[in-house]
Amino acid sequence: MKAFLLLVLLSLGSLGSCLAQQLAVKPLDQLIAAINSNSLELLQPYLTENTRIGTLPAVYTPQVLAKLLPQFGPVEGVRLVRQEKEGVNTRYVCAMTRKGNEKEYDFLVTPEGKFLELNLAQASVKKVGTSFSPQDLTLPPSLDVPVRLVKGLILVEAEVDGRRGTFILDSGAPALMLNQREFSAPANAQSMATADTPKGVNGTVNNLSFCNVKQFNWMGISFHDKEVVTLDLAAIEKQLDNTPLLGLIGYNLLSQYALTLDYHAARVLLRRPEATPVAAAPLLTLPFKLRGHLPVVEVTVDGQPYQLAVDCGAQTNLLDAQFAPAFAKKLRKRTKETLRGGDNTPRTVVSGQIPEMRLGGSLAFHHQQTVFSDISHLNQKPGQANVQGIAGYPLLSQYRTTIDYVNSQLLVSNW
Repeated sequence: MKAFLLLVLLSLGSLGSCLAQQLAVKPLDQLIAAINSNSLELLQPYLTENTRIGTLPAVYTPQVLAKLLPQFGPVEGVRLVRQEKEGVNTRYVCAMTRKGNEKEYDFLVTPEGKFLELNLAQASVKKVGTSFSPQDLTLPPSLDVPVRLVKGLILVEAEVDGRRGTFILDSGAPALMLNQREFSAPANAQSMATADTPKGVNGTVNNLSFCNVKQFNWMGISFHDKEVVTLDLAAIEKQLDNTPLLGLIGYNLLSQYALTLDYHAARVLLRRPEATPVAAAPLLTLPFKLRGHLPVVEVTVDGQPYQLAVDCGAQTNLLDAQFAPAFAKKLRKRTKETLRGGDNTPRTVVSGQIPEMRLGGSLAFHHQQTVFSDISHLNQKPGQANVQGIAGYPLLSQYRTTIDYVNSQLLVSNW
C-alpha cells in the first residue's frame, strides 16, 4: 500500500509473574489484568474497530494483540506517570515494571473509556527498507510487457533467484512483496506487521516477514542482494481460481516510470522520462498528488467531488460506507456482498453500478461498479489529506490510462 511502509518486529521477552497494583483508571486496570492473565477476552470490551497498536492499521489489532499479550506479560508493577488531554481524548503515560525493569508506555483513551491507541510494541523495532533509489535498480528506458487479466487483476511474469513465476502488478502495494509460502525468512527472523494495507479493496494480509533476495528480474527491471517483504497470498490465490503466485510488484519498482495500463491489448507499458514519449495526444491530462505511494485524483458524481486513490490492484471501485445513503436511489444492480479485510473478519457491504463518474470534472466514465465499505484504515496517518475511496479496475479499464509517477500526472487516452 514506498516511504510509507514501516515494518515493526515485535520481540518482547517473557517475564516473571506477579500481579501489578491498580491505577483506578478502568481501561488501564483492565489492560493490566488482560496482560497478566493472557486474556484478550478481558480487553475486548475496551477496544473499538479503530483501536491501533502504535502506527499499525486498526485491522491488525486483534491478531497482533493475540500474539503480543503472552509475550508482554506479566506486569509486576505499574504507576501513572502523567495524563494529558488530546482533544476530547486522554493520553495516559504509564511506567510498567517487567522482570525488574521499568519502561514507559502510552495509551490514548476516549471519553467512553475505549482505547484508541495501545502503544505496547516499543521494545524492538526492525525496519526493512522498501524504497529503492535509481542506484539500487537496473532500469531500462522503456518496457512493453504482455499481461494476463484475471478478474480485473493484472498478472505478469518475473524471476526471483532463478525461479520464474506469476506476480500481480499492483500499484496499490507499497513495494515488491513475495509469497511467504514460496520464500522462507532467515532463520532468526520473526513475524512483523505493516503500517499500511498492501491491497486496495479486499485483499487479505496476514503475518509478514522478510527474505533475502539475491537477484530479481522483471523484463529488465532488476536488483541484487536486497531484503524483501513476504506475506501470505493464499487468500488472493484462491480469488484467482487457485493461481499460484510468487508475489506482488508494487510502487517501489514503478516509481521511476510512466505506467500505461492497456487492458484492451492485454499489455502494460513503462517509459522513463528520457524515453521517447507516446505520440497520441491524451483526452485528459490531470495532475495528481501522491498520498504516500498512492496518486489521488478528483472524481465527481452529479457534481459532488470525491478524492480517490488510484490503484490498479483494486478489482472494483470503492467509496467509503458513509456515502452509501447518498447513492441509495441512483445505484444500479444494487447487491450486498461479503468481503474479508486484513483482519480476516467478514463484512457485509453494499455494491452496485454508479451510472456515471467524471474524472477531473469533464471526462465521463459509465457503469462504474463500486463497493461501499469502511476505509478509515486508509486515513489514519496524521498530516495527510483524507481520501474518500479508491479508483480501481472499472475506471482504469474504460480508457487507456497512464500513471506518470515522475511528472505526477494521470493521462487518459482512447484505445
